[in-house]
Amino acid sequence: MSDAATDFYHKKTDAELLFFVEHPDYYQETLVDAARRELRRRGVAPTAPLAAAAPLPEIIESKPWGKIVGLGLGLLVLGGGTYFLQQRSSAQEAALQARQEAKRRLPPPRLVEVATSAIPNYDGVVAQTVAQQLRKVPTAEKANAQHLRQYRELAKRFWTAQTKTEYVLDKARQGKFDAALVGHIESVEAAWEPWRKATVYGYKLGPVMATHLDLMTRVANQQQEGLADLYLVARNPQPFENEKTERREADVSDLLSGLLPKSPVTGRAYNTMVRRVQL
Repeated sequence: MSDAATDFYHKKTDAELLFFVEHPDYYQETLVDAARRELRRRGVAPTAPLAAAAPLPEIIESKPWGKIVGLGLGLLVLGGGTYFLQQRSSAQEAALQARQEAKRRLPPPRLVEVATSAIPNYDGVVAQTVAQQLRKVPTAEKANAQHLRQYRELAKRFWTAQTKTEYVLDKARQGKFDAALVGHIESVEAAWEPWRKATVYGYKLGPVMATHLDLMTRVANQQQEGLADLYLVARNPQPFENEKTERREADVSDLLSGLLPKSPVTGRAYNTMVRRVQL
């Protein structure tokens, strides 16, 4: 028997212990036996249990002890559960109020300016440029609906990539490199993909349209080489401008002068290269 249980019986009076022994039907057998042992230890002779016919209180006859105890335990559990839920709800509410109070005490968020760069959208410029270039095509050539449609689509794909290329290369020539440069180069290289796909086919265009297509093809090749060189510079920082890049820029400007008088991106004139041939 544990010390706690022993202490429990030691604190009972003789009369209380005798009541356990005299009414064994009301209690568990172990409780009655323990009460009897405690009485013997005290030298008190336990009396015989009362006869079974002895009348019991009315409440005992009408309500079995098991049901009474069960009902009491149920009420106790129900009350304890309700108390626990109330305590948890109160704790949650207090925690919520504490968080709200902490937020109110925090300083307002600080806006920090971060330098970013993005390639401008040239969709409107491209549409105007294609229309301007088309004005140089004779009416007779534009009368062929299929050729006109092909020419417009080729020019649109070319200038969509060319305007972005001019923007990125111009920034590089000015030494305006930033963390976004590599991503810009990759984006511009991807912009040339629709042009490459379109030029794998042969086109039987009129003379002026065919000349324009040749100029656009040569510029596209030069600009994609320039982007490849710039990509190496972006990955391994070093001066971008050199004799090779300057010569390429001059060639591209000369070729583009056959399409438009000036750049739709920078506004600077495309310069025609004067070639001297000695006879």
